[in-house]
Amino acid sequence: MGINTLTALLVEDNDSIREQTLKILKRTPFKEIYTAKDGEEGLNLYYKYQPDIVLSDHYIPKMNGLDMSEKIKEDNQDIPIILITAAEQVNILERAINIGIDGYIFKPVRVKKLLHLIDKLSKRALLHKHLKNQHKLLEEYKGAIDASASVTKTDPTGVITYVNDSFCYMSGYEKEELIGKRHNIVKHPDTSVEIYKNMWGTITNKQVWKGRIKNLKKNHEVYYEYAVIVPILDEDDEIVEYIALTQDITDLYLHEQYLKERINEEINKNTKLLKEREEEHIREEKFSTIGKMAAGITHEINTPLTYIKGNLEIMFQDIASLSDDIKQKAYLQDDIKTILNGVNRIASIVESMREMASKSTELPKPTNVYSCLMTALTLSSNKAKQISKIYVQDELFTLDLNKNRYTFNAVLQKQRIEQLFIIIINNALDALNVIEDFDSRALMITLYEQDEYIVVKFKDTGGGISEEILPKIFDPFQSNKEEGGIGIGLNVAKRIIDDHGGKIIPSNWENGAIFEVYLPKIRKEIEEY
Repeated sequence: MGINTLTALLVEDNDSIREQTLKILKRTPFKEIYTAKDGEEGLNLYYKYQPDIVLSDHYIPKMNGLDMSEKIKEDNQDIPIILITAAEQVNILERAINIGIDGYIFKPVRVKKLLHLIDKLSKRALLHKHLKNQHKLLEEYKGAIDASASVTKTDPTGVITYVNDSFCYMSGYEKEELIGKRHNIVKHPDTSVEIYKNMWGTITNKQVWKGRIKNLKKNHEVYYEYAVIVPILDEDDEIVEYIALTQDITDLYLHEQYLKERINEEINKNTKLLKEREEEHIREEKFSTIGKMAAGITHEINTPLTYIKGNLEIMFQDIASLSDDIKQKAYLQDDIKTILNGVNRIASIVESMREMASKSTELPKPTNVYSCLMTALTLSSNKAKQISKIYVQDELFTLDLNKNRYTFNAVLQKQRIEQLFIIIINNALDALNVIEDFDSRALMITLYEQDEYIVVKFKDTGGGISEEILPKIFDPFQSNKEEGGIGIGLNVAKRIIDDHGGKIIPSNWENGAIFEVYLPKIRKEIEEY
């Protein structure tokens, strides 16, 4: 910044003196020179243009030079004013000193002296202007900081000496409540002592500390701030105060915590899922091995089993042809029946193992689910009539019921769905067979539509499923029966329903068990086709 950035105001009523003085001033590198003929005009030009230096005669119309200078000094005490006068009167000089006039030039004006005085005062005006600009810049910086951060100042012991409006808004305190108090007025009791030890250890060693702090508002509401604390040193390198710039990061912190919780939830969820998949993979591997063994076993067992069963039936017929007088005839018939029941049970187990080890080649096609259920009940009727009454759609089941009385169409493998129903019916009958009172035994079967599914609900009064078995009832070799069975029937049922895109849900009610079978309904376009 040079003198050529300064402006001057010349106030002189005498035209010739004014022109002569103006010529002298034009030798200086003033950027602009304003001229006035009287005190009032000079004062107005000062207010309008705010010149850096004022030169004025004392004896000027409307307002003399000293009166004008006094008003200018009231507005700006630091502006240099040069008084040009022809009189060396003591009272004028005394008043000029009291007003703060910075230089005197007596008429006639000597050029060299005037230029020297202007040069001297211009340097001072430049310095003042520079300091004013720096102060303005600092105020702008302060304004920018106040707009973007909360600011506090403390003495070396931590007593607050200054706070800005942002900090008051953030903490909920008024300035009067903070000034003179220690900065720990906003300290949250949960904040670790180690954080404050680290903070004070850093700033007392004249280093900048940065960190996140949990604080407490006046209303006891929690907030989080990120703080930068700077020690301020004097010329002797001693700490005179601390300045802290802080930002409210509560929303950011809470969002960060939320993300951490969500990440942990996802990690735990994925870990659990991975574990379940690993367990499922192990089960599949075991099941695959069992399936291969089952395929071989069923092949090897079926032939001799058929031979044994055939011979037992022939033996039964031979014994039946014997005379009733033979005492052992009835015993032999009972024994053969028992053996045949055992052989039939083995045949049933072998068939279940065969299903477990193989995939059906039957193609799915639109089928009435009610008709499949009737077929399954018919196949189970011999066993059922000795154990329990069965109700379908609140009607007692008999062999003469119309298989197509109700229509619930789905695309399915008919034989496999019949097998699924037989497994569930037989399981219910086995549970009911344990109940001593025949009249307390019942199996209720209901069909209905629910959303995109056809639901077949089996509800028995057989006492229910063990709570220990219920979560893993579809695992192979899990059984709810006190005796008999190898526990693969429901696993086979689950595989059948999974292959059809449905679901099977077991549960207990007050008097027994419930199995709900969900089969996807036939799509309308297929049904119309």
